[in-house]
Amino acid sequence: MPPRRWRCLCIISWWFLCLRGATSVLPFGRGSDDAAAAAATPQAEAPPCPDESPTLRSATQRDPARRSVRFENYVDAELALFWIDAAGAEVAQGTVMPLAETSRDSYDGHAFRVRSAANQSLVLAEHVVGNQRGSTRPHQPDVVAVRACGALSRTNARSTLRDAEFRALIHPPQECDESTPSKDWSCVRYLGPEQLKKRDPRKYGIQPNETTPARAHITVDDTYVAQIPRIPRVTTSPGYQKMSFTQNLKDILVDWYAQRRNDSLKPHGVIPGGYTNNDKVSIDKVNLDDFPGVHAAVVREMRHILEFWTNLTLKHTSTFGVRVYRRDSCLINHVDRMDTHLASAVLQIAQDADDGWPLELYLADRRVAEVYLQPQELVLYEGAWLRHGRPMRFNGREFANVFSHFAPPDWRGPSHDAASMYYGIPENRLTTLADPPWRVLTSDHFVKASTAEEMAAAPHEEL
Repeated sequence: MPPRRWRCLCIISWWFLCLRGATSVLPFGRGSDDAAAAAATPQAEAPPCPDESPTLRSATQRDPARRSVRFENYVDAELALFWIDAAGAEVAQGTVMPLAETSRDSYDGHAFRVRSAANQSLVLAEHVVGNQRGSTRPHQPDVVAVRACGALSRTNARSTLRDAEFRALIHPPQECDESTPSKDWSCVRYLGPEQLKKRDPRKYGIQPNETTPARAHITVDDTYVAQIPRIPRVTTSPGYQKMSFTQNLKDILVDWYAQRRNDSLKPHGVIPGGYTNNDKVSIDKVNLDDFPGVHAAVVREMRHILEFWTNLTLKHTSTFGVRVYRRDSCLINHVDRMDTHLASAVLQIAQDADDGWPLELYLADRRVAEVYLQPQELVLYEGAWLRHGRPMRFNGREFANVFSHFAPPDWRGPSHDAASMYYGIPENRLTTLADPPWRVLTSDHFVKASTAEEMAAAPHEEL
């Protein structure tokens, strides 16, 4: 490819990544070989941890410049973050999860201290905002890289102590009993192209009165898909797995949500990306960010569950909700962010439905799975390559979900060696009903094309 065209392609690819809201991923290595070698060989002894400074405190300045501070945790342990006031006292600022990062808005001259959450006598880092090289630029964020020291390790071997517990909660394959109401289903129903063609377009996808004619009845995103053949598997499964809540998840979420939906339910606001119709059909939320203790507890438990499922060390990238969907909500099939959403989960907390509302998955070999959940169940899935959504319009009053996303620490996005990472990339990745030569784009539009040229010439809707 000529250099000029290559530069244009890079610029376009970066533009799409920015639209998806890219965040930095901590550079822990290039691939599975590096990760396996690191796990198999003893880690180098960490340097001593720094001494606590008795004089650290935030400066009192007139009109100090605002600045964001990003704390990057390169340690496989939770860290406790503190702001230091003008008298030198610590004020808790939350937790930095293992191998993850968090940001805080602050001011030049303000001070922070990072301690081990498990042993708070152990200081890992101290930082004064604005003292970093490059901080003369007012909008340049400070970056605090917290690395292993003392007895803390960079990475730990995955614990297997709870594997038997998790294994007992996995749901075996179960067909849906179509003689019973779908709102009571906990099962997976598999569909082929003929069944998809028979769907009533009024019950699927974004409707003509909610969007432009080009997007009417759309059920599958056909734009942000170039990453799909470039994302390695992180499990040996078909890319998804149903299971029941652990007792920990029940204790964390069930009673808490029942209480908070009565005093903390707020309008959600429009979800960017164009995959939902919530600009026309409003939804609500109980914002986990307002309950940091609950949020952290969910993240801890989901890391254990997803590491069991993948048999990989994972870093947390995003957990949000509780999203409370309302009647006629829909979410078209799509793939998630390729840099951060490799191992994910949807947690079904509560529902008040007239019909079941399945998570739809576009599987290899021209099959579609409808995954039906009951409250206190969840589905694990590999969302960066597996198309998923809820294109069926919700028929009910309330459907409450939490979403949690993780990625291996050494994953930095698709690269030339992605096929050799983790569990590789299967040859049948592009054999779904959304890929040529067969493509179902909308609930009333089925396209068959035998060549890429015919596929390009066939009419289709785009977001």
